[in-house]
Amino acid sequence: MIDYRPEPHQDPRREVVQLIPDKTSKIARLRSEFGLEGYDELPLVGWAVVVTFLAGELPQITVEPVVDDDCMGPVPLGDLMEEAGPLTLLEVL
Repeated sequence: MIDYRPEPHQDPRREVVQLIPDKTSKIARLRSEFGLEGYDELPLVGWAVVVTFLAGELPQITVEPVVDDDCMGPVPLGDLMEEAGPLTLLEVL
């Protein structure tokens, strides 16, 4: 049987495997845990299927909203959080 768990010495990593466009003009309402300005509402432009590899664990597959950030352009929420700090998705309008 094949073991899909990464070796313990590997660092956690995220792989965005697909972007799904969302053409319905939705807005993602967020809360910045650090209180940063400009992250209250961002345009939702799609959805990303993300595979996260953690050492010694099975890969995790998640779906994340892709928002349009002024600095980074279209970016999955998890990647934006690496730059802007913790964000909580409150709702999609």
